[in-house]
Amino acid sequence: MLIKALALVSTVLLLMSLGFSVLGATPLLILKHKRPMDSTVIRQVFHYCYRLVTVVAIAASTGHALAGRPVLSTCTGGIALMALALHHWMLTRMDAVRPTMHDGDIHAIRRFRELHIAGIVLNLTQLAALVGAMTQVGL
Repeated sequence: MLIKALALVSTVLLLMSLGFSVLGATPLLILKHKRPMDSTVIRQVFHYCYRLVTVVAIAASTGHALAGRPVLSTCTGGIALMALALHHWMLTRMDAVRPTMHDGDIHAIRRFRELHIAGIVLNLTQLAALVGAMTQVGL
């Protein structure tokens, strides 16, 4: 019973954290991305969202593996790996662009904004993958 509770609670937390990462980063698109504080806030939102998703997805993957649900375990494990890879990929590129964008480089500002949008789309993809896997396998 405890294993099923771990799987269920961690899956709900994973849905919530993925939902927050999509819904929390989307309103930040209204920022002009020109001030250093704007890019710092956006970078930190992605940093903490990817960390949270990674930890919760690992817990969900472990819970589903122990509960005998290999499909959900594989899916949540894949989400954990993707979040870990996206954390490195996204933040490395954001950190490379941030110093030049505050000097008035409009191409750097555009690139940062594109990274921001790509991050939202990739997080939405993770959320859709989890929802899709959950509809195929009953809890």
